[in-house]
Amino acid sequence: MTQAKGSKGQILIDFETTYGSTPDVPEGKLCPFNSSALKSTRNQIESATITGRRDPVEPSDGNIDVSGSITVPVDILNFGNWLKALLGDPVTTGTGPYTHTFQVGDDVPSLVIEQGFTDIGQFFLFNGCKIDSMSIDIGGDNELTADFGIIGAKETLAAASFDAAPDELALTKFQNFQAAVTEGGSPLAIAHNLKMTFANNLDTGSYVIGGGGIRGALPEGIVSVSGSLEAMFEDAALLDKAINSTESSLAATFTSGTNSLEFTINELKYKRNSPELSGPEGIWISLEFTGYFQDASPDETCFKAVLINSRETY
Repeated sequence: MTQAKGSKGQILIDFETTYGSTPDVPEGKLCPFNSSALKSTRNQIESATITGRRDPVEPSDGNIDVSGSITVPVDILNFGNWLKALLGDPVTTGTGPYTHTFQVGDDVPSLVIEQGFTDIGQFFLFNGCKIDSMSIDIGGDNELTADFGIIGAKETLAAASFDAAPDELALTKFQNFQAAVTEGGSPLAIAHNLKMTFANNLDTGSYVIGGGGIRGALPEGIVSVSGSLEAMFEDAALLDKAINSTESSLAATFTSGTNSLEFTINELKYKRNSPELSGPEGIWISLEFTGYFQDASPDETCFKAVLINSRETY
């Protein structure tokens, strides 16, 4: 008897042409990852039926919930597949390096995601998956990763992978020391930490009669963009923006040679939060923010990701 080891695990993704169905001709992508908590659960409903004795009767099965998060490294090539899953097809320009611009559209693609325990030959195939959210924590002395919240429809257990020869891209990571932050259109050299969260706000309640307890669809809701900025407290410039509810913007850029990745929130407002005088050490100011779209030009979107690399298409 062999116990499955996490070190032998793998994650494959593919884009569905029909929601909830594995493509007839798979184009699986082997994705490097740090951890995966994606799984299916099913509620068990205790019965209130009275039978004339104190013993309970058999419980009923509820709906199936496929959900969880996958943490992945932010890298030069593979990360484009996750951005496509989050935001949809990019607009690609250039002849090498290529510029892939991802921004908010009307809908996002559905995925098949396979979680493989390769050493014991057990493969969990999740269909009808969509990315509900992305969270990234920029700064500090940590590995640069992104957390993707995932909602799905169904799970199938198999003894072999749905794609025996997936596409595998080289792994070259962006790193926190390669980051630069721009605030209100100007470089911000005093930023200590920047957290960005993007959510598609999927409707998870689309269970239908006759659907076998699985989600029949995952409609996208209104996008939400939020986060927090922590910076050295040197003056009242940032705080004044929060106090006066002044519109601003934020961009975080990672650069590695000719490759780069930039996240941009074109319009945002900070939540008022005065700095604390909590001790003799250096003082920081931490401001939460909410992004939105009002009249941003020329991007016409509340959130944009631009990835420049050698990959011709996603």
